[in-house]
Amino acid sequence: MSNSNQLLYFASQSYRQVQLSVEKGTAPYSYSDFSTQFTNLLEASGDEDYTRQLTIELVEEAAQYKQTTDYLRQELAFESQPLTIADRNTAVALDATSQDSELADRRLNRRTKRTGHLLVEIV
Repeated sequence: MSNSNQLLYFASQSYRQVQLSVEKGTAPYSYSDFSTQFTNLLEASGDEDYTRQLTIELVEEAAQYKQTTDYLRQELAFESQPLTIADRNTAVALDATSQDSELADRRLNRRTKRTGHLLVEIV
């Protein structure tokens, strides 16, 4: 299976997991929307392993906190920001939805750093 096909397969299986474990939000969340967000995150990070791991973590986080697909869409979009500006604290401060202190804490504690192809959580 080519790398491109592997990424498409991963995205489709991740979306299937979203459909199974994350409550529906107020706006429809199609596979196309999810796939576009996944691709944007991949382009921002430049690291397939990191993007895959972060996607899994975000889906699990949405399910754990009993959030909806609206939340997942928001967090996938947010995660491109720290990668683009290279500073998570600034990204949290600039994002209007981070006014919720619980969400801001969750985003700050989701800190990750890429070390080669490994995802290491910074505590």
